[in-house]
Amino acid sequence: MGLPARKQQGVTISARKEVIEQNRVRIGYERKLRLQLITVFAEYGAEAQQEYELRQQITISGRSIDIKLRKVLEPHYRSVIDEFGLRILQYRKQESQFETLIRRYLTEYGAIAITNIANTTRARISRLIVAGEAEGKGVAVIAAEIFEAMRGGFTKIRAATIARTETHNAASYANHEVAKTLNIPQLQKQWVAVNDPRTRGHHTVMNGVRVPMDEDFLVPYDGIEYRMSRPADPRGGAANVINCRCALIYVSPEDDVIDT
Repeated sequence: MGLPARKQQGVTISARKEVIEQNRVRIGYERKLRLQLITVFAEYGAEAQQEYELRQQITISGRSIDIKLRKVLEPHYRSVIDEFGLRILQYRKQESQFETLIRRYLTEYGAIAITNIANTTRARISRLIVAGEAEGKGVAVIAAEIFEAMRGGFTKIRAATIARTETHNAASYANHEVAKTLNIPQLQKQWVAVNDPRTRGHHTVMNGVRVPMDEDFLVPYDGIEYRMSRPADPRGGAANVINCRCALIYVSPEDDVIDT
């Protein structure tokens, strides 16, 4: 939601309640995507294993990871943007309401994320092959290592990280873009950190910071101030984006914000 129904005299907004609710909704999407990604990586690992055993190189299956990721991530982005866009508006006008927003997200962010994930996955297998061949392990051993690399604990952790980060980015994007269309006078956005032991220190510092809708937050990290329009904004880099759980609330001058 992030933006409750407004009365002329303003409303009371609970920052704590909102960040908890946004994370509750996101977690459902994250869990589903995590399991889908684990399946994608396992299938890709099996294909790469078979191809390496036959050809001693990865070419055909190397291209399949992009297709598999698109089939999983594009519907995921669509569902998250629709869900969080509706939480801002609080009612549904028509099924295709956010189609333009979804397409813009897929072009500006989704396609880049899919390419990066695919490239990182291919690079990991390439490193295994190069290292294995240098050590003279043999085709069967290297192929088995490829298979295990795409199914082991590291891949499960990676799938969870990707699921959390990609869900958060799509949800934050939807909230922010829809809020901008409401044309509420003097509307501002306020950063809300979860503020538990997992929260990174420089996001705890941002908790409660409020700026106009068309301005960026200045997020300090390691001596640099990163300009971010919202939590999960890719301009913040990995240190601000990966595994972030922060949220925004949208506040007019008449509103009373509590953070307890």
